[in-house]
Amino acid sequence: MISWVPRGIFSFVLLLVLCPSAIAQTDVQASNDRQIVIESFVISDTQSIDSAELAEITNSMAGSKFADDPDELEERIKAQFQDHGYFAVTIQKLDIKTLDPIASPKPVRLEAQITEGPRYRLSGIEFIGNHALSSAALRAKFTMKIGDGFRRSKVRAGLIAMTKLYSSLGFLDCVFIPDTKSDSTSGMKLNIQVEEGPQYRMDKLEISAPREIADQLQVRWKLDPGAIFNGAYLKTFLDDSHSLLPTDFTPDNGVELIRDCPNATVSVRLDLTYDPKYATPRRAKPVACSDSENDSKK
Repeated sequence: MISWVPRGIFSFVLLLVLCPSAIAQTDVQASNDRQIVIESFVISDTQSIDSAELAEITNSMAGSKFADDPDELEERIKAQFQDHGYFAVTIQKLDIKTLDPIASPKPVRLEAQITEGPRYRLSGIEFIGNHALSSAALRAKFTMKIGDGFRRSKVRAGLIAMTKLYSSLGFLDCVFIPDTKSDSTSGMKLNIQVEEGPQYRMDKLEISAPREIADQLQVRWKLDPGAIFNGAYLKTFLDDSHSLLPTDFTPDNGVELIRDCPNATVSVRLDLTYDPKYATPRRAKPVACSDSENDSKK
């Protein structure tokens, strides 16, 4: 799976945005612990951010539920400012005023004194370690132009677009490591280390289904053995073959992608005989990609 390993001034914030598991873990924790819901949010002491941007930040948090954790709330607030380019934001004071201590979740009013600092603007994007794709091709996946406000959400969108591009070319183990460097003029340069990994090719398609259905699906499958594995093709294939699939078919239960890392191949297994009443979801059993993975399975 292609992944991002964030570094630099906005590492924590980027991690929450780029890694859904991190968000999911936070939400699960919040559901298990005491929760609060933000009824209103008032910000004071800012210097240069305009009222429209402040309203966007406060409105984005109003009505949201979080764990009753002041540290987490501060990070969430910083994330909102950093998404508008204020990466040096500091929270001088945060008051959490409970409006109804008996209610669950507890409604609260947030009052924050914040110094947003300078607004950083993009000064450049550099890619390091890319070989299969040119820097120009990767740069085209980012909508931020030189001089634009440096927005976390646009970095995320660019990395997602890079993921799709690399995946379509068979680079399923690619890792992106974004880092940032600021200068004295409030410019922010984005450096992205690219670790492409092997280029995977199609091995074989195995289908468990009635013979007539299996034959029709085999004919529809367009990735021949040895062809570069397009990470997006499976979804396209399933969408196009919807009429041949069981009504209760889901990719989670009916599809296995099996990577053979040493040989850089991918086999696809479709199981159309899965019965949720009696079976457990199938999971891919890839050939280990590293010695550490082999050791963990002993």
